[in-house]
Amino acid sequence: MNGNIFYKYFDISKSLNFKSFFFVNKRGVLQSKFQKKNETSYNFPFKASHFIYEQVSRTTSGNLPVYTKIRRHGTIVTTVVRHIYGDIKVFKDHLRNICEAPVREHIGYIEVKGLHTIKIKQWLQHIGF
Repeated sequence: MNGNIFYKYFDISKSLNFKSFFFVNKRGVLQSKFQKKNETSYNFPFKASHFIYEQVSRTTSGNLPVYTKIRRHGTIVTTVVRHIYGDIKVFKDHLRNICEAPVREHIGYIEVKGLHTIKIKQWLQHIGF
């Protein structure tokens, strides 16, 4: 009897918000407040019709060989471009202009300081690779 009196004066469904108890995003995807840039918003230094001195070959799965490298527990973030053939100095200059960041040349790959994977992939697709 006491239980019925309790439910008579206190309705659980009205007082509790069940959405607050459960996660709305079950995957835990973070959403940014900032708008994402489109392909046209990046200022490319030249058009695709210009002569290209370097060649970037795709991986065996068909993707562009642009990767992020995170070191020292996330304090150092760099972008790595691999499978480059041709004039690497010209390619470094183009990357320096696009990313506006320092570019280092290593054996087998080029390393750009910062997180620039989207910019570089869009630029390579814009060129025709």
